[in-house]
Amino acid sequence: MIVGVLRETASRETRVALTPDEVRTLSAAGLRVLVQEGAGQGAGFADEDYSASGAVVLEDRAAVFERAGIVVWVKPPAFELDSMPLRAGTTLLGFQDPHHRRDEIDRLRRRGIESVAFDAVPRDDTTTEFDALSTMSRIAGAVGYAEGRRLLAPGRLAGPVRAFVLGCGAAGLAAIAAARTFGDERPTAVGNRIEQRVAAIGAGAGKFVPNRDDNAALLDTLAATPPDLVVCTAVHRGSPAPRLLGPAALDLLGSGTVIVDLVAKAGGNCVATVPDETVTLPNGVVVTHRSNYPADRPGSASRAYGAATAAMVLRIAGERGEVP
Repeated sequence: MIVGVLRETASRETRVALTPDEVRTLSAAGLRVLVQEGAGQGAGFADEDYSASGAVVLEDRAAVFERAGIVVWVKPPAFELDSMPLRAGTTLLGFQDPHHRRDEIDRLRRRGIESVAFDAVPRDDTTTEFDALSTMSRIAGAVGYAEGRRLLAPGRLAGPVRAFVLGCGAAGLAAIAAARTFGDERPTAVGNRIEQRVAAIGAGAGKFVPNRDDNAALLDTLAATPPDLVVCTAVHRGSPAPRLLGPAALDLLGSGTVIVDLVAKAGGNCVATVPDETVTLPNGVVVTHRSNYPADRPGSASRAYGAATAAMVLRIAGERGEVP
């Protein structure tokens, strides 16, 4: 089996799907690896590093598609996949953004081209090795908290920041933990299941609010203790994100409050979120999102992502009987 690694084309993306260490792992398993020239540059990995690890470096992305049976990426390409020499039997592995690309993924499947989505890998004890979404979510939660904090007005930084974290998955727990690194107040965590309380308090939350479908608990808490910062992470992978911050919730927030919505690609927890933009609402609330928070830490993020990619490639190759 031949594995192809693309140079990322998504805006501001600095990660790479496989690092030289993972190339060595796949080569040792008997797989061949092709790497598009410059693929690892943003993450600090030179073409020479890939060559030394056993990969063949190719200048043209079309040559990667032409020769590889599995093509790996971090984010879906910004170019049209139909412009590449795709053939039946090819597997495309990476984040697939199925919320927005469902029609394209279905069309490719009808051509015999499979899309394996890290977005859809279930989170349980059997998937830890190739659960790239949880790994990237942890980095995004920490980076998103820090970025939201940077957007706060100086007056709100005069004392410890009061934060709300919506969602208690990997990103939410990482955002809660990040507050401790800044010496901020212990955040209020908002979840939809009471059993999430233990994990939230363990990560550093000062309070856990079990929120129901009517959103009453969240609204009551926002009214009683308006936060400086809200980090939105609530989503069930593969499903649309619940709209937790509607007009009523936004009206309870004061001017200068910052909302960081990490799940805009799934529709967002906030009704005012605009993907990949920072907007200021009429009441002075700032809402921000960008699609690649882990790209702020490209080296460590690429190593974590690459480990998941290599594990998934080996699983696919094993299922096809292509690992010697």
